[in-house]
Amino acid sequence: MDLYELIGIERTASVQEIKKAYRKKALCCHPDKNPDNPKAAELFHELSRALEILIDTSARAAYDKVINAKYQQKLRAKEFDLKRKKLKEDLEAREFAEKSLNTDNEKLQAEIERLRKEGSKQVQEEIALMNRHIEKQSKVVYKESETNSDSYRLKVKWKSHKDQTNNGGYDYNTLYRIFSKYGKIIALVISSTREGRALVEYQKRSDAEMALKYEIGLAQYPLKLQKLWDKEEKSNIFATETAYNDGNFTKHMVDQSMFDIEQFEHSVLNNLKKAEERKRSIGKQDTMEST
Repeated sequence: MDLYELIGIERTASVQEIKKAYRKKALCCHPDKNPDNPKAAELFHELSRALEILIDTSARAAYDKVINAKYQQKLRAKEFDLKRKKLKEDLEAREFAEKSLNTDNEKLQAEIERLRKEGSKQVQEEIALMNRHIEKQSKVVYKESETNSDSYRLKVKWKSHKDQTNNGGYDYNTLYRIFSKYGKIIALVISSTREGRALVEYQKRSDAEMALKYEIGLAQYPLKLQKLWDKEEKSNIFATETAYNDGNFTKHMVDQSMFDIEQFEHSVLNNLKKAEERKRSIGKQDTMEST
């Protein structure tokens, strides 16, 4: 594989030019930005391996020798076809080239093995920088999604503990696989500020309602879903019922959530009228007894 061609640079490119080209191309094939492309992860891995070799001086030198040997071998084969050199000279040249190529290949493999054991700090830094960049973009999308409740979005919650890996049992691919079975997903964002939080947006309301009704998540990590459209405010209405008892008014607080405000006022007025009538009746009885 031509690593220079894979990243899209010249063979004389500097380390900074190599890193710049890698970032540009890696952004286009990052797995989190291309969830529908199964080959995105493989291409991103190949780019990271190419970067690992090309930014290491020793590994790059070994790789360049292999590439140059192959290039020289092609030139010799082409020259042989054009000038029709003798078969003996061609066989000797090929034998020498193959022997050199095998030696250089062994050196290249040794350098790759060394990098695999030691680990490339520069590659890890580039991948971390890439992840922070994508996380920052996702955070902006998540905030915009939380403030807009006009589309068919579901807020997803689950318990996430520090000792759990994979964000408490759920990552992007797992959530996408769970919710995509109900319909087309426009956006899926995992919160980077709060653990155990995500947002799913469907294209159709029926798909979102079906997911809200039936989806419970994994058995060991249950999900809680909440719709973010057509929010209705709920309020409890409490009323006071006044009754006359032994010449005194006693207030009883009763939950009147099934009544509206007009019914409550009507009930209070009736109780006051009954209390006043009872008071007058007692007054008349006292007058008649005294007479």
